[in-house]
Amino acid sequence: MADHLTEEEQIESLKRWWKENGTGIVTGVVLALAAYFGWQWWQGKQRAEAEAASNVYQGFVEAVSANEGQPDNKQLTTAQSLARELKDNFANRIYASQAALQLAALAVEKNDLEEATKQLQWALDNTSEDALKFVAKRRLAAVKAARGETGEALKLLEGDVPAAFAALFAETRGDILVQQGDNDAARTAYQQARAQLLPEQAAGSRLLDLKIESLGGAEEQTDETQEEPPVSESDSDSQSDNATEAATEKDAQ
Repeated sequence: MADHLTEEEQIESLKRWWKENGTGIVTGVVLALAAYFGWQWWQGKQRAEAEAASNVYQGFVEAVSANEGQPDNKQLTTAQSLARELKDNFANRIYASQAALQLAALAVEKNDLEEATKQLQWALDNTSEDALKFVAKRRLAAVKAARGETGEALKLLEGDVPAAFAALFAETRGDILVQQGDNDAARTAYQQARAQLLPEQAAGSRLLDLKIESLGGAEEQTDETQEEPPVSESDSDSQSDNATEAATEKDAQ
């Protein structure tokens, strides 16, 4: 009888505990399952989106690579259409920014600097990859300089730059300063670029050397700061005679 009562007490105790805590447990389990299946759904969605973006980008690459990188009008139209699809549907993925950079390069080849500016600005504004941001920024600076917008171009090159891009940014700055006619500042920029080359960038050293040499050495001293030429022997004798004559005249007075 005592055992029976004990069992009933245990059951009642369990019921009370479940009444107090059961709802929270059920809610926790439901939330945990929802989080798990939600994560699985999100992962699957990301994989599907990445695959779709990759397929679109592959078609884009085939279009821009046609005719050994010289697509005809039809192929270029296809590439532009696929690039728009990437921008509209997959703007946060690297494929969209890469497509914009390639379209910019094609535009530069055709001397369409306005279109190149548009594509590079889109890549700069939308990519989440730091490396692509610096690539787009440097190229945009070069295109703006080609359009005569040298002030805006130099502003794009301001700020801290990772070591991998430091030499290229400094060289581009030098090119723009040459365009502005500031050869002294350009020479300094080229020298900075030369000093910032990484070992794997050593191939660019010769071109930088040529650019530095083309600007010549430091400016010659002005007439006011130039040293007087040495006095010749004949001039020395003449000065001595003049001094003697002056002393004689003074004594006579």
